[in-house]
Amino acid sequence: MALALRDYEVFRGDANALPTSMADVLDQLPSTPEILRVAKLGDQVIGCYAMYMPSATRDGASAPSFELAMVMVEPSLQRNGVGRWLVGHAIGVAESKGGRQLTTRLVLPTPFFEGLGFQRTAEGCRFDMYPE
Repeated sequence: MALALRDYEVFRGDANALPTSMADVLDQLPSTPEILRVAKLGDQVIGCYAMYMPSATRDGASAPSFELAMVMVEPSLQRNGVGRWLVGHAIGVAESKGGRQLTTRLVLPTPFFEGLGFQRTAEGCRFDMYPE
């Protein structure tokens, strides 16, 4: 099934409404991410991402780095740009909340992230945001 960009929308997610495969991955994360967004095609969740907010630094200030904990797209709808759209959305959300960097420890799809402008690091990948 081929999708166009306007065929689906991204919304705030509810972990209880995720398809089982996505909910299982979310449940396996070491802690619950503060940000969960889902891509929907009509009423069907076709993809999601989960992201951690910056943790406090030693001096009490917030670190400007968000962490993308998971990105998933239903297998039958992969290779339609949904994952790229979700990661772009995550970058926008992080930036709108004062983020200056988005990191991920998801090392398996490194070429996917590099194709979106992420740099490979020892821990995974990093996307640097620059203020205008």
